[in-house]
Amino acid sequence: MKHQIGFFLQLLVLSALPALVLYQLQFGIPLVVMPACLLAGIILFAAGTHLRER
Repeated sequence: MKHQIGFFLQLLVLSALPALVLYQLQFGIPLVVMPACLLAGIILFAAGTHLRER
């Protein structure tokens, strides 16, 4: 079960971050939001990796 949750977290991050970049290019969001989202993506991806390894 942990393996599947980790896979889902990684998939979510790998699909959400490029979508966020496209959204930012089209509509523009405050500059401080992008680093915060990137940091959140890194943390979620690392958590997914940790769950998949166990």
